[in-house]
Amino acid sequence: MIPVTRTPQPKALQKNADRWLLKLREISSNPSSTNQQIKNAQNKYRHNQVKDALVKKMFHGKCAYCESKIMVVTYGEIEHFRPKSIFVDLTFTWENLLLSCDICNNTNHKGTKFPLDSQGYPLLIDPTDPTIEPSNHLEFSWDAAAGIASVYGRDQRGKTVENIFDLNGTSGRTELINHRSKYVKRLLALLRFAQSGDQEAITLLKEASKPSAEYSAFAIAHILPYLPVSGQ
Repeated sequence: MIPVTRTPQPKALQKNADRWLLKLREISSNPSSTNQQIKNAQNKYRHNQVKDALVKKMFHGKCAYCESKIMVVTYGEIEHFRPKSIFVDLTFTWENLLLSCDICNNTNHKGTKFPLDSQGYPLLIDPTDPTIEPSNHLEFSWDAAAGIASVYGRDQRGKTVENIFDLNGTSGRTELINHRSKYVKRLLALLRFAQSGDQEAITLLKEASKPSAEYSAFAIAHILPYLPVSGQ
């Protein structure tokens, strides 16, 4: 997980969010409303402009939580950081919307979970919150002997993120940690060439350290500080 700069609110939300929320409240409070009617009113947040802004402008097709590239094999999901089932008034609030992979957002992981600490503050991390630096709460670790790239919580908040999203595959997400570890291993192999002055390797590793790259948190921690100065 890396910090993400939130882009301007899509025009569709600027124009319609208040009206959509009023309609959702009206339908939800009507005893005769069907579940499908409520769902239709709620799902207005899935407007194409909203999805495009999240995918193309903010998250570059990456999951906000696990940093996996998702758009190659699936459509990705518009995720409500504060669950819309609990925080109804935030259903159409731009600042509450993220892009997530299907796995991070399913009921086995985040779903409607929104744990709070003893003072009532969220234990999950919103990467678009400018007051939070994810690396203060999460350690992006490389075990050279085992060849494993792991994400460990540094504190209660980080451990909550680690566990809810199963970032180390301890509860079944073995594909995530296997793919991530192979990817980081390749980057470290390239680093040896870069340190010997190979400009192509330097260029590739600089690309891997950009926010748009998959698992760039690992590249920032384990690659960028060790690139030759001439390549920066």
